[in-house]
Order: sequence, then C-alpha cells, then structure tokens
Amino acid sequence: MAIIFFSPATNKQVGGIKVIYRQCELLSNNGIESYIYHPENTQFSCEWFSHNVKFWTSEIFNHQTDFLIIPEVWANFFGNRCIKAGLHYAIYVQNGYSVNSFKGLSDEELYVAYDKADLILAISEDTVATIKLAFPAIQKNKIHRIFHSVNALFEKSIKQPLITYMPRKLPLHTEQICFLLKPHLPSNWRMNPINNKTEEEVAAILSESSIFLSFCEMEGCPLPPIEAAFSGNIVVGYTGEGAKEYFLKPAFREVNNGDFINYIKAILNAIDDCQSGLTNSYAFLQQIEMLRHTHSQENELFYLMETVDRIQTIMKRYTI
Repeated sequence: MAIIFFSPATNKQVGGIKVIYRQCELLSNNGIESYIYHPENTQFSCEWFSHNVKFWTSEIFNHQTDFLIIPEVWANFFGNRCIKAGLHYAIYVQNGYSVNSFKGLSDEELYVAYDKADLILAISEDTVATIKLAFPAIQKNKIHRIFHSVNALFEKSIKQPLITYMPRKLPLHTEQICFLLKPHLPSNWRMNPINNKTEEEVAAILSESSIFLSFCEMEGCPLPPIEAAFSGNIVVGYTGEGAKEYFLKPAFREVNNGDFINYIKAILNAIDDCQSGLTNSYAFLQQIEMLRHTHSQENELFYLMETVDRIQTIMKRYTI
C-alpha cells in the first residue's frame, strides 16, 4: 500500500505544505510507503525547508494499492475525479475556512466529495468544528484529528530587545501596528520583519527575538506562533481562530482581529514582561514544555499511525 499526499507546487512559505512534507517523511521513516505528489508539476520540490521525501511522478494510480490524501483546497476537483476513477482518498483539512475555496465545481459536487471520502483529517479542534458545521450530514466517525510537530530548530538563544513579525500575513495590519507602535517603542528595542526566509533563517531570527506578532487570519492551526513560542518569544496578536486551543497566557496574548489599540497595549505589556524576566519563569517554561509534548514528533507519529491503521482497514475491505 502507498499513501500519496497531494500538494501544490509552490515555494511560497506556506506552513501547510511544510506539514504535508514532514508527515510524509515521518511515515516513510517509520516503514510506511509514502510519497508527495505535485499534480501541477511532478518534477517540483520545495526548497525553503530541508526534507527527504519521495515523490510520486506518475499520473496513474491503482485503486487496490494506492490511497490518496488531498488538501481541502483541492477536495472538490480531485475528490470528484477520485470518485469517477474508483480511487480511495482522504481530505486533509488544515484550514476549515478554505473548504470552499476551489470555485471550479458546484457546492453540491463539494458535498459529494466530502460525503464519499473514506476519511477526513483535521489539524485542530477548530477545524473539526468547522467541518461539522459545513458538512452536517458527514458521518462523524470519518473525521480524524491529527497533530503537527515543530522542528527542533526552533530553540531559545540569547535574547535581544527585538520584535519580529511576518508582513506577508495581513500586510495592512502589520503596517498600521508598526506605525502606531513606533512612538511608544523603547529606544533600545527594534522591529524586524521576517519575509522570504528559509526555515533555518526563520529559526535563527526567532531564537534571538523576544516578542513575536501574530497576524494570522482564518487558519486551522498556524505554525509560526508555536514556532515563535518554542523559540522563547512572548506571542502577541491574532489566533486565526485555529490557534485558540494553545493561545493562552503567559506565553500568548490574544488580541481580537483589527483591535489595534489593544494590540499596542498588549505589545507594551509584553515588553515589560520580557524586561522583568517572565520568559524564564516556571509558568512560562512549563507552558512551553506542555506544548512541546502536544506538538512533538512522537505525538504527531502516534496520530499518523492511527490514520494508517484506518487506511489499511479501508483498503483491506475493498481488496478481499
């Protein structure tokens, strides 16, 4: 049996693609035949993070031995093609707010794609809830929660009076926050945007920064805020809804989307907390340690192997 992860062919720093690659590689390293398939360009390989995945380059699939995992943005198109070809597939929802983003087919065809899927994988509790809301007729036992892990690169180093953020996410918001914060920023503090960097470069910057600003919007379980926290940052900003399950004090400071006044207040409070040594406190370190367990590779593998068990049961059912 081969598990084949479909993925867009882009070198934009999309966390969901990195998660797909990592999970494919993790399964391969644990004896499960797994591949990445880029239908737009079968010769493509992501370059902004290191990996050792195997690629599927054929456009031919075997309904008895191949199980396809399709991202939610392609569920409509490729799901219906799988149904017509008699192929078994799961829909991998990393963002419950993107389930209807592909406009090539009708809503009715989207409902069919989800209804006929063998499994629906969900990256967070928020995603599970969104799937149930969008597709109330789906059998609840088809939805399977899984977790992603954080690369060991993201570690705390010697901290600087530095605030980091990713301007590609909500650029108008980042511009406004930077402008409003400027006259109130202590003279020894500076801000550094993170853009067009490799994973190694991002990890190096986050290891030195003290505060990370989160500008995620409508996301399933965003990676940058967790990576920043693992790197010893106080994280201030938006949860994107999907991060609510871990966006708790003292490491995280939630701000409602567009609430610029309280965003600035939260940043200034975070600066005071950094200067008072909060990030070395027992409460802060204990919270990060608990998050490290939840988003460890061991926990990720546990839920992935549960997925594999379910896939094997499905495939046996149709091959006996």
